[in-house]
Amino acid sequence: MDAPQAPSPAYFDLVCSRLRDFFADRAPWHRRLWSIGIVLGLQEALEYADDCMAGRASNTEGLKFVVGTARRVVDRDPGVAHMASEIDGLLGRLEVKSPKDVSRGLCDELGHLAHRARDDYLNQWVNAPADLPVEFAARAIASHLLDMGFSSTHLHRWLQGNRSSLTALPELAEEAAGMVAEMRPREFGVFVPCSAPYAKPSEPSGSVTWMDGRAAAEWLRANVPEAESRRHGGGLLVAVEQRDPWAAVDAARSVVARSDARARVARLNDESIRMDGWARVAGNQRSFDVSHQISHVEIGSLDRQASVYRFDGSLPTATDDALELASYMQSPSAGAAIIGGWSAIEGLLIRPGEGQYYLAADRLAALVTCSLPRAELTPLAHRHMRAADDTLTRSLEAAESNYARVKLVASHLSSGGQLALTHGSDVAAQNRIVAILRNPSDELQRIRLYVTESLRRLYNQRNLIAHSGSFRSAALSATTRTSFSLVGAGLDRIVHAQLQADQSASPTELAAQADVELRMVGGPGGRSPIALLD
Repeated sequence: MDAPQAPSPAYFDLVCSRLRDFFADRAPWHRRLWSIGIVLGLQEALEYADDCMAGRASNTEGLKFVVGTARRVVDRDPGVAHMASEIDGLLGRLEVKSPKDVSRGLCDELGHLAHRARDDYLNQWVNAPADLPVEFAARAIASHLLDMGFSSTHLHRWLQGNRSSLTALPELAEEAAGMVAEMRPREFGVFVPCSAPYAKPSEPSGSVTWMDGRAAAEWLRANVPEAESRRHGGGLLVAVEQRDPWAAVDAARSVVARSDARARVARLNDESIRMDGWARVAGNQRSFDVSHQISHVEIGSLDRQASVYRFDGSLPTATDDALELASYMQSPSAGAAIIGGWSAIEGLLIRPGEGQYYLAADRLAALVTCSLPRAELTPLAHRHMRAADDTLTRSLEAAESNYARVKLVASHLSSGGQLALTHGSDVAAQNRIVAILRNPSDELQRIRLYVTESLRRLYNQRNLIAHSGSFRSAALSATTRTSFSLVGAGLDRIVHAQLQADQSASPTELAAQADVELRMVGGPGGRSPIALLD
């Protein structure tokens, strides 16, 4: 006898489930947050406009991209609805042909509105329409909070701690606005125990103080509520201005990374800073992990096909080169991570002689978009098998391959069936898949647009770093947060195809297939959304 279906979670439950996905450290790429918020989008546009006016940009390609991205969001985001017409008009005037056409006065006006939008955003969401799509609502609010400088760990804990008292989106927005007002950026003192070569200043150097073991022990006794018993030989005390302690530890980690970069190039040796793996924050009883952040890059085909240590030519040299470059995305240096990630894409997806390098982002976006339906359906099939004892479960258990299981689930959903799902995140994923199966052309093109915007941002950030030598971009941190998992997903698809086809699958040819199939899907001759790359 088939098991009864669990009641579907309400709208607000699904929004909260998606927020938990977006704030989770280990969410799979297809459930992560790929976008930035509209306020940061406006700041990004102003940043590119400033580069044009200062002569750092030779063309307006990057400016046009960020302006177009912002304009697509302004019209539908309740957080800026009260000034949407004025913002859109100013953005439209920034779509210029030459850098010399950018107006300083126009940028000042847009900067004023961006500042107002930052202050008003969450309060405007209190009066948001009740029929906003789950995905848009969760994505907009999560992006804004992360862009404001809160760490994902703090936001996840905040949501968990308040979830039981919240019943609707306006209440969530009001609670979030209160948190933003209460937790303004403030100075944190972060102690990072480490051993480091070379002489250290005896006095504080800017925001950084090097302490020997005795001085560090005294600082810990005076500033940490609970006694610290772990052995250490001293370390670095850094003062950083952040909103929450996890964000402060991340900022301190970046300072250590910059210090280590100096240490590695100071002499011809292999000396470097070695962290003990933990950190303490003044006034906080918690011990924080200060090892490198969890990587958002996963190329699982190497493991699934037992190819991590195969050097028998199973992968082309160009792909191995790209994988080595992609490994730099795990660097604590955002600059090295972005340049390595973009270089991996460009090396595989730009043909010799092509001058439009941004096409690598567009091509990878096509591959990622084609991969998404199967990536979403695979865990849903396993969730159903664990939760139900029904005809579908028995068919899934008898299936000979993952594709066969995915096909069964897709057919079940297409015919109006539902899966036995207990978590809101899974129900939200099921809803996204049902929408794709019903209208594959429009839904996949919409997803492709989000992925393309994220990967184009990676390209633009790489240009800012490589051409300007600067790490001061407003969108730098958001780029590493939103694009790296997509790079991993695209590279995974390329590696999978090449391992299956004994190297014969060219990345550019695979991207061309993805592009064609996305144009045809949902129409005469179009393939199923789960078979676009087969």
